Amino acid sequence: MKNLLTSFVAVVIGLFTVSFAAIMALFMGIAALIAKPFIKRKLASEGVEFEQRTFSEGFAGRDRKVNTDYREQPSHNTIDGEFEDITMRKC
Repeated sequence: MKNLLTSFVAVVIGLFTVSFAAIMALFMGIAALIAKPFIKRKLASEGVEFEQRTFSEGFAGRDRKVNTDYREQPSHNTIDGEFEDITMRKC
């Protein structure tokens, strides 16, 4: 009887938690739908400001080519040379 009562309380608490999470997700989704046009407008205006600022500073002028191939400049240290494959070696 004690286990039955405990499991009933656990199920009720679990259903309350799931319903609360669903209601919160609904409110968050509605807030996201409302805020989406404002965020898009803000990002678009900041993008224009960034382009104007970088052009005026001469960073990426029309006559200058910017190196966008980042593979030529590794951001981490690598050791070039020979290596031994140890995937099939028995210890």
